[in-house]
Amino acid sequence: MVKKERVLQQQKEKTKKSLEMVVMFFGFFVMFISVLYQKEVGTAMNVVLGPFADSVGNFLITILILSVITGIYTSVVQKYTTNWELMEKSKQYQKQIRELQKELMEAKREDNKHRMKKLEKKKAEIMMKQTQFSGEMMKQQMKPMAYIMIITIPIFMWIWLYVEAASVGTVIFPLIGEKAFTAGFILGLPYWVLWYMVCSIPIAQMIRKAIGIRSAM
Repeated sequence: MVKKERVLQQQKEKTKKSLEMVVMFFGFFVMFISVLYQKEVGTAMNVVLGPFADSVGNFLITILILSVITGIYTSVVQKYTTNWELMEKSKQYQKQIRELQKELMEAKREDNKHRMKKLEKKKAEIMMKQTQFSGEMMKQQMKPMAYIMIITIPIFMWIWLYVEAASVGTVIFPLIGEKAFTAGFILGLPYWVLWYMVCSIPIAQMIRKAIGIRSAM
């Protein structure tokens, strides 16, 4: 009976991993297609988002609403697709290495070679353990990104297309005044990207705190 349950559990885990791989592949495929066919993806998204933007009337508010939607989606995806136990374990290893580094510096100042040798051996063991699951850590970072790109990249492509097609001219931004929506501010990025970032970052932080998501740092 126990063996049968173990086999079923293994099958579930295998199915879950297979589905995760499919979703990750689809996410990166969406990103690739969106970048390669920006106009086509933007046009397809316009079927839904175009009437929505027209009904809102103010494109700054439209981007604000979209940033709330993507913020909720992103935070929920991160909460339920990240292995927080693994992330916590990585943080503990990093903390141990920092503490050992401090102890090593003290041992060097004291010229305590015996202590230095002991600490270096302990540090090497911890770093080896951390390296063993570095691949899984990378996967944990990539997995939420794949889910997030399925929604966020097409939305970005639509905003880009809509701004150009609707000939959105100058907009009065809070604090910085009147600016052309498509004008570049840093590295050629248009001001609507700046507005999206200003909206999305604090909103995402509030949502993360509201749903009890832990920091990955």
